[in-house]
Amino acid sequence: MSESNADGMMSPEPEHPSLDEIYQGIEDLKREVEDSKKPDSLGWDDIAQEIVGAVTFALPFLFTGEVWEIAKDISIERSVLIFSFTMLLAYLFLTRSMLGNLKREEVFHIPKRLITVAVISYAISAFMIYVYGINAIADFTVEQYLNATVIISTFAVIGAIAVDMVR
Repeated sequence: MSESNADGMMSPEPEHPSLDEIYQGIEDLKREVEDSKKPDSLGWDDIAQEIVGAVTFALPFLFTGEVWEIAKDISIERSVLIFSFTMLLAYLFLTRSMLGNLKREEVFHIPKRLITVAVISYAISAFMIYVYGINAIADFTVEQYLNATVIISTFAVIGAIAVDMVR
């Protein structure tokens, strides 16, 4: 190996991209920027995120005796009021907060995400109360079971929205 070859290997000439490669790179960057600005429409990934958020935020409250006692003591009317307040809070989060870049999708003038968040959160809360046997441990009546579902779902709704808004 000659001395000149060794020098060339130690400091090789930089390769210059062609103009076509540069233009292609610019186009790829443009497409990426445009895609990042598009509102996120509701998809299976969002539903999975809502499930994870609902479970994560509801689980700690599921095993709290104070929640069980509150569920036993409040009336069904108060439970309906808590449900209404939770849905109002969720509606404001999803439509007015401007925290996430969410596509506005509605069914009968109700945001789709509000429907999915509510169904997922309440179903998961009721299911977890049953699966972990909290209804048997706390000796809930049907009304108290519904009250506990509503109380725990308040946290599940907040968790589902929070995790769903993270992109």
